[in-house]
Formats: sequence, structure tokens, C-alpha cells
Amino acid sequence: MKLNLGCGDKKIEGFLGVDKIKTEATDEKWDLDVFPYPFPDNSVEEIFMDNVLEHLEDVILTMEEIYRICKPGAKVRINVPYFKSNSAFTDPTHKHFFTENSFKYFNKKHNLHFYTKATFNVVEVKLVNYSSKEYRDKKHFFRKLIPCKKILNHLFFNMYDEIQFELECIKD
Repeated sequence: MKLNLGCGDKKIEGFLGVDKIKTEATDEKWDLDVFPYPFPDNSVEEIFMDNVLEHLEDVILTMEEIYRICKPGAKVRINVPYFKSNSAFTDPTHKHFFTENSFKYFNKKHNLHFYTKATFNVVEVKLVNYSSKEYRDKKHFFRKLIPCKKILNHLFFNMYDEIQFELECIKD
């Protein structure tokens, strides 16, 4: 089973769409702030969350619920607004902000991992700006031309819009 949690109106082929609002993409109507989710333990091989996690009440509880339903080795892809972007702060429904290191907390080697029972390895972290090829928004086209973005990102806001994480669920 593959889940698109917080699918909104985005249907992804091969994924079960889950959202608290019924749309044409929603296969299972469920509020992601209500636990437990209606899926058995160790039943999901892949989860995708596109700009959802920042809206939920409790990141730790959500990740622990994702951990519960994931099979060992399951892939979890999460896209969220980057904490140094205007889009992170302009939406009044955003409750959390994410950096490149936000999901390292879920690795057993992290010094604060004892606060959670969920364990994930960070496979990839990707900073994205909406002027990239995969985005059609021309509003931020000029950023495509700026050299040394990763270095300048330490000094300036709005170099990137989104951060994409790929995690692997680790179960002993």
C-alpha cells in the first residue's frame, strides 16, 4: 500500500489519497490530526506528504503514527516550505517550520532521539526554488540566475522555497 497523506486535490497513480476534505483525489477521508490512522501496523510501503506536515498539530506524534503504519524500509517523502522562505511564514495555517536538519531528530544517533519511538534515516534532503525546471512559476525566475545559492542561503532569506525530504523507516 502507498499513501498520499493530505492529498488535497492531487491524485497520484498507485497511491491511496487521504485527506480530511473529500475531493476527487480523496480515497479515504481522514483528519491527520486524529490518531490512530485507519491503517494496520506495518502495512505501508511508501508515504508521500506534499506541504501537509507544517499544518498538523504535532509533528512528533504524526511521525510516530507514520512509523507505526510503515513497513520496515518504507520510503517516506515529505515536502514542506523551507524555514527561510516567505511561503513558510505568510500562511497563517502553518504551525511548524523545517530546516535541513529537522528529520535528523528521528535518527537513533541524534542526542534527543529518546523523545520519540519513531526511527527514520534521512536518505536525501533537497532545497528547491520555484524557478527550477520542475516548476512553472515564473515569479521567481531571477533566482535561477544567482550563483552560489547554497552559500548565499546562509546569509539571505528566500533563496529557496521548499525543502524535500526522503526518509527510510528503520525497524529492528
